[in-house]
Amino acid sequence: MNIVEEIVWFRQELKRQVNPKRAEGEKKYLKSPWKFYGVDMSRRRVIVNQWFKDHPKIEIPELEKLAEKLWDSQWHDEKTIAIMILAEKKKHLTVSHMPFIEIMIKEATGWDHLDEIAAHLVGAMIENDPKAIRYLSKWATSKNFWVRRASLLSQILLFRKGKGDHALFFKLAVPMFEEGKTWSKEERFFIRKAIGWTLRELCKSRPEEVVRFIKKYKEKMSGLTFREGSRNLPRKLQQQL
Repeated sequence: MNIVEEIVWFRQELKRQVNPKRAEGEKKYLKSPWKFYGVDMSRRRVIVNQWFKDHPKIEIPELEKLAEKLWDSQWHDEKTIAIMILAEKKKHLTVSHMPFIEIMIKEATGWDHLDEIAAHLVGAMIENDPKAIRYLSKWATSKNFWVRRASLLSQILLFRKGKGDHALFFKLAVPMFEEGKTWSKEERFFIRKAIGWTLRELCKSRPEEVVRFIKKYKEKMSGLTFREGSRNLPRKLQQQL
């Protein structure tokens, strides 16, 4: 596979779908430093599906090289496609692919990319290769708040399926209640939201444990975390809070 030719193909397909008005709105909404084609997700999905149809036997090593080049782009849409093509083969991701995934997490500049990488790529990696979970503890103490957010969200889809290490999530979340006092308003919002969202997914499989956690740390957690975290609890359990 010629990486340069594949990049050219993706760019041509994206340029055919350019929407300047949408591009301007997305850039403003996401507060992104990158350039935008303004291609919506459904059209990006069509492009990615066509590419895989044309490359049915693509192997992970080649796919990772292509993703690296797309991720290095100055265009937001190309970075998104880097995530999408890796997610397409997520069942084959293992801890050996973490070096590049970790780079993506550290370089992410917004929630849209970060959340997709954490939930779909790292989450799949943990499910496929449990050794990958050790990265979460390291990320939880990072100075980069997007990396900290990744430590919280990487198991969210696993929790939805009744899998994952909920005790580790609780362990990582608790110190952030206190540490958040020194963070910026933006950092606090995104971390508090991440904790709440993840608790909300845990409510589906471990509601009693979520109730115990919220009861224990209710005075330390924000209203945002409490509201999000308790939203999916059965009414009887909500009344205990």
